[in-house]
Amino acid sequence: MNSMSLASRCIAVHIAFGLVAVPRAEGQSAPAPRMSVAVEADILSYAIAGYSGILNLSFRNGLQVALGAGRYDVPEFLVKGDPNFSAAQWNATSTSIQVLRMTYRFNGPMRNGPALGAIVLNQNWRLRSTPLGGETKFRPLSAGITGGYYQHFGKHFYLYPTMAFTYNSVQSGSTSVNGVNYKVAKFSPNGSLHVGWEFAR
Repeated sequence: MNSMSLASRCIAVHIAFGLVAVPRAEGQSAPAPRMSVAVEADILSYAIAGYSGILNLSFRNGLQVALGAGRYDVPEFLVKGDPNFSAAQWNATSTSIQVLRMTYRFNGPMRNGPALGAIVLNQNWRLRSTPLGGETKFRPLSAGITGGYYQHFGKHFYLYPTMAFTYNSVQSGSTSVNGVNYKVAKFSPNGSLHVGWEFAR
């Protein structure tokens, strides 16, 4: 074998290795950023005369912390289950809500994937009844589990549908209007659809 033939074969081997190795490297996912910062909103709240704003921090180890605030009119179907609804015709508004969400984001920041963790909601409710001619205010506190799935559209924009199941207790105020009681469910599910804009840091 002459030196020219050996050199040609070495070059051919290197080219072949390059053709195999380059696509493989390109197919590997980029390393997760150190953290991300996102601004979110629950778009469902805007459909029920409310608003929502959430600041979301996601870290490389999967930990995620979100703080939010908002308000909304409680949909009628949620209060219709109360035993006294037919007599009271309840009209309820969450005049303010504060949310703390701590979850584990399985695929880390800036990536699609599930998240699972805990949630605490502190609310202030105003409950009115036209037939009973009165209103009351009370503060329910809710704590439980929450989960959802991040789906990005492009690099920054994402949807985050999420569900929670919470234990609820009234911390202050009264749930009665002129002697007729509104029963706050001890356990309840709730869902939301968040939209967000996420930046790598």
